[in-house]
Amino acid sequence: MMFMVCLVLRVVYGEEEIRCIPEEREALLQFKAALHLNKGMLSSWSTPHCCQWEGIRCSNLTAHILSLHLHGESVYYGSSGRYISGEIHNHIPEFLGSFRNLRYLDLSSCFFGGKIPSQFRSLSHLKYLNLAGNSLVGSIPRQLANLSQLWYLDLGYNILLKEIYHLSFGTLHT
Repeated sequence: MMFMVCLVLRVVYGEEEIRCIPEEREALLQFKAALHLNKGMLSSWSTPHCCQWEGIRCSNLTAHILSLHLHGESVYYGSSGRYISGEIHNHIPEFLGSFRNLRYLDLSSCFFGGKIPSQFRSLSHLKYLNLAGNSLVGSIPRQLANLSQLWYLDLGYNILLKEIYHLSFGTLHT
């Protein structure tokens, strides 16, 4: 018991480097390999410790990934056009299955195409989901209504059918 207390204190006070879960690191690398990247996006994703990578935040206690903040820069506002692109339904399903503790996911302005994958249903702890500014098509998956922790959802600037399945969130943008 005393060992665990010492270990937790070392992690909390920064004396121990937070290492990521190997399966989660591998999922991130597979996701990156399947994408089209622009202007050095995700260049930090080469070190052994994914908890230190750009756009990734991990739990200090468990090292599980809690947050993926991978938004591109919106071309709508005259920015530099830094972005991630690809087909969301081809890349997201395999990748997201590894992140059961994920609470924050921002893939806005990434120029993803395709449909919103139904695999989001496995993210039961998700509180924030931003997929705005992509080229998503089709209907909003019924499974999003099962994300009981979800407080913020932004699906704006996509080509989605406005069919909402009794979604009740703190903030909803479509």
